[in-house]
Amino acid sequence: MRLEEEFDISEDRALRITTLVRLLRGEGYEDVFGEYGSDRHQKLQEQLINELDKSLFEQSGNTIEERWNNLMDELDCQSRADNGVYLIPWSEHEADDWQNPGVTSSRP
Repeated sequence: MRLEEEFDISEDRALRITTLVRLLRGEGYEDVFGEYGSDRHQKLQEQLINELDKSLFEQSGNTIEERWNNLMDELDCQSRADNGVYLIPWSEHEADDWQNPGVTSSRP
């Protein structure tokens, strides 16, 4: 809800970001957060979970997707993931399933 208000976006658009945060904790993304308790794990916990809206607000970009992708670059997430971490533009996102946030492994 904070993402919807802060960035004036729809619930579906906000859900794709929070869904991707959850995916970053699972299969194909095991090394993104790093070892539990590590400095990296704590940093990503703070930036992607506890303060996601603030982290996105601090990034440059005209859309929330651009801000997310810049944050992924800043946190060096793609080099640690087997699957994509970058969000495709909202206008290109056509998933029927809410669990498909529309990601790519190369910068759109």
